Amino acid sequence: MDPPDSASRVFCSRILSMVNADDVSAIILAQKNMLDRFEKTNEMLLNFNNLSSARLQQMNERFLHHTRTLVKMKRNLDSIFRRIRTLKGKLARQHPEAFSHIPEASLLEDEDEDPIPPSTTTTIATSEQSTGSCDTSPDTVSPSLSPGFKDLSHIRPGSPAINGRSHTDDEEILSLRAC
Repeated sequence: MDPPDSASRVFCSRILSMVNADDVSAIILAQKNMLDRFEKTNEMLLNFNNLSSARLQQMNERFLHHTRTLVKMKRNLDSIFRRIRTLKGKLARQHPEAFSHIPEASLLEDEDEDPIPPSTTTTIATSEQSTGSCDTSPDTVSPSLSPGFKDLSHIRPGSPAINGRSHTDDEEILSLRAC
């Protein structure tokens, strides 16, 4: 067929002589190491995926249980408030003198009222809050907690004087102390 020194044999032998056998074995060894790592990583990811799936199932069951509990509690509270409204109505009919100072509309519309007025739930951000420069060091004491100040938050404007002095007199004294 082909003589021993044919062109194809010469070409193949020259190509094979260009490739270093040590380099080829090093590449094969590196590929085996990478294959082992990838198999271990794949196994770990499969284990993680199985564990995540099991945890998701558990959390989903807990979530459904808690959701059912909340729905049941809401139903119970609605029933309780309905009974309370019914009792209020009966008491208002039986003892109208006790309920004379309460407007009738408030007796019937208790369910529409929000237990927390919106003014107390709204927070207005000040410049200190928005920039984050508020000093929260422990040596800073608010005036309402300081020993020299009285808590006047419970006194309504126009309230009667106590011991011959109104709360506005106290405010004037406190403002003079601050100067």
